[in-house]
Amino acid sequence: MIRVVLYGIFYILLTIGIVLFLFVNENYVDKRLAKLREPLLEKIFNKYNIKKEKSRSVLTGIFDWVQTILVAFIIFLVLVIFYIGNYTVPTGSMYPTIIPGERFFAEKVSYKFRTPERGEIIVFKEPMTNKERYTKRLIGLPGEYVQISDNSIYINNQQYDNGITYYNMNTLIGDNTWKIPQKGDYIKIVDGMFLVKGRLVSLDYLRKEIENNSDLLKNIDIRAAEFLLNDNIPTGPIYDHEILEELIKGNNVELEEDYYFALGDNSINSKDSRYWGFVSEKRLIGRMLFRIWPLNRIGVVK
Repeated sequence: MIRVVLYGIFYILLTIGIVLFLFVNENYVDKRLAKLREPLLEKIFNKYNIKKEKSRSVLTGIFDWVQTILVAFIIFLVLVIFYIGNYTVPTGSMYPTIIPGERFFAEKVSYKFRTPERGEIIVFKEPMTNKERYTKRLIGLPGEYVQISDNSIYINNQQYDNGITYYNMNTLIGDNTWKIPQKGDYIKIVDGMFLVKGRLVSLDYLRKEIENNSDLLKNIDIRAAEFLLNDNIPTGPIYDHEILEELIKGNNVELEEDYYFALGDNSINSKDSRYWGFVSEKRLIGRMLFRIWPLNRIGVVK
């Protein structure tokens, strides 16, 4: 609750500042910058002995253009960082909802004030390498039980029919029922096989090696694993390195975040939560909102 209040105060103040600057007191910044620009121009004129009025006017005009571009860039940067992002989906993992190469706007504000809802298309930072941004459909919420059976999703033993076929062949979830972790759960790993630098190794072997080389986690692929919540409830993997390292060392970890189960609409060609487990709420960037390219498919994304 405190975090929501702080976010609310921050966004109110930030939005008011942008509105005031753009529509109410747009000359304020110009006046402040002019006090810095004019002495700088005068120093340049004197240093390079620029006396002709035409030359001075040209140089002043260049400074004005640079100032305008700089201010516009700062406003654009604020909007991109805090309000809305421009993304593309390079693969077919969300086909036919999203065709590879299409571009979208995703809003970054709503998840600061509410939890994600089932069925929304989320943008998040993937947990394996912590570098790429993925786009998937949110299926399972914290604390729910999820299973894939007969090409359908079951949430808490109830079939969830969203018109998409989901496969579980050769995935970590398989026919298993996983409980999606939530804040306050304890998780541990009791068995598993891992692909590390091209070698398939056991959990016992990895526990010995990781003591001297934690960098092994940077290129790890979980091929089979048995994770448990609260000592006895089967669940899927968490790839976040700070947690995974503790689990491989044999420690029981209390989770400080809620987690989500996300799948690609093109289930047969999507690396998603069936393979790498859950998405922490801290990894959520935003909600896919509007398709902006190509022109013949512009519109709200569902």
